Amino acid sequence: MIVGQRIRELRTEKGWSQQLLADHSELSREHVNKLETGQVEPGLRALERIALALDVTLPALVER
Repeated sequence: MIVGQRIRELRTEKGWSQQLLADHSELSREHVNKLETGQVEPGLRALERIALALDVTLPALVER
């Protein structure tokens, strides 16, 4: 599974909008959208922030 798809999956499981994930991860909504759609490759810092916001481990976010 592509990381962006996994981010979207976990985000929607929580019932969160892209804006809410952006707020919790201190990223812009536009960046979250680009990550989810595969327009940009996520950096380690963004992945760490998203994993923390979604309350999952980094491996749980990137492996599947």
